[in-house]
Amino acid sequence: MDSALDAISHQPIFNKTRRAKMSLDHIDHIVVLMLENRSFDHMLGYLSLPPALGGKGRTDVDGLTGNETNLDENGVPFPVKRMATPKMNGDPCHEWDCVEEQLNNNNGGFLTNYGRTVVNNPEFILHYFIGADVPVYDHLARDFTICDRWFCSLPGPTQPNRAYALAGTSDSRKHNFSTQELLQLKGFNAPTIFEKLPANVSWQCYSHDISGMRFFKKFRTAQIPQINKIDKFITDAAAGALPNVSWIDPDFGLAVYKGPPNDDHPPHDMRHCQNLVSKVYNAVLASPNWSKTLLIVTYDEHGGFYDHVSPRQFTPADGDPEFAKYGVRVPAFIISPWAARQASFGSDAHGLQPNEVLFDHTSILRTILRRFADPAGGPISGMTPRVDAANDLSVLLTEAQPRTDCTPAPSIPGVPIDFMDHFRMTEQQSELKESLDVLVLQATANGVPPDKL
Repeated sequence: MDSALDAISHQPIFNKTRRAKMSLDHIDHIVVLMLENRSFDHMLGYLSLPPALGGKGRTDVDGLTGNETNLDENGVPFPVKRMATPKMNGDPCHEWDCVEEQLNNNNGGFLTNYGRTVVNNPEFILHYFIGADVPVYDHLARDFTICDRWFCSLPGPTQPNRAYALAGTSDSRKHNFSTQELLQLKGFNAPTIFEKLPANVSWQCYSHDISGMRFFKKFRTAQIPQINKIDKFITDAAAGALPNVSWIDPDFGLAVYKGPPNDDHPPHDMRHCQNLVSKVYNAVLASPNWSKTLLIVTYDEHGGFYDHVSPRQFTPADGDPEFAKYGVRVPAFIISPWAARQASFGSDAHGLQPNEVLFDHTSILRTILRRFADPAGGPISGMTPRVDAANDLSVLLTEAQPRTDCTPAPSIPGVPIDFMDHFRMTEQQSELKESLDVLVLQATANGVPPDKL
């Protein structure tokens, strides 16, 4: 490992004080929207670019400079540049071994890793969007707070990272479950955040095609009243009836005829995801619950896309050296009337590690527990050592009074549905879709109705 990965302590910086708890007292509703497979630089790196390159010139964001490159197998440098299309064919590798290669030589292996799996345009892996491409994110980055030191929880794929987000552990698993494993009813065993909440704390999981809760063995085929479809989230928000904790899964594309996949997973058109984020944010903004709500929008992992910041190492809280390093940086928005306008948090002077504040998906769990399982400001009944050691998000809610200048986000009209996406799937994508299909079949065979998947 290079010097940028020198071990640093993964210890709470702010959340052991009563002061940190006070900033969460204003929050009665925490909403989490977790998307798929994009890195920070790929989606938000433009914020620090000069206007001549399509950027905003923000010096508070540790994003791109425009000078970043990767070498191909012949030693030819390829620079970062603007993405020319809202979608790309294929699915960059983001398995454990691929991520290790991508991070070699100070994050210099993204191009060569992707080049082995595609015939044309391997440099796409270095490309980034600008504000005109992602108008919803451009709006949210201007109106609220982003984190430029939010890493996915481990350098691997979707399912173990989503397990960390829901349970604070992947049960030491590095890879997705195979279809065969799921057919054998294998899944995550760890208790989720919802099993750790006090009985008087309400929660709902809102899905499009299927909830990620189904990857946990306890919830695989159970009929769960708290699992509902996204339309109910919209009506709950409008009625001022949001639960204390809302967890939203996007449309993973199991049935494109029912609606476009909006999870942002390549090759899906990222404009559909922009519209989902706009829909969720605008529903929360218009809700009677808005003044007491925190909306967190982030990604499960980087999807193989380039990012220039090396994942940080830490002393593993559970003593497992295999899990002593975060995954790649991902976008994270902290959206609330209590969050500062056009703020960035995490890095300090672009990578001076002693002054960094690090977040990962377990920070979500730490925040939920801090708010709803710690009414007296005392010790938290934690879930896992990783959750206990995580920084919560209270430090990001810096406003003394709820802001009244927050405005609705735009949407992108007329985005077509590409039915051919189902025929362009890579082997990895096909396996993921098959695994989700297995979850659907197992749940419905046990009597779970379609609107409760």
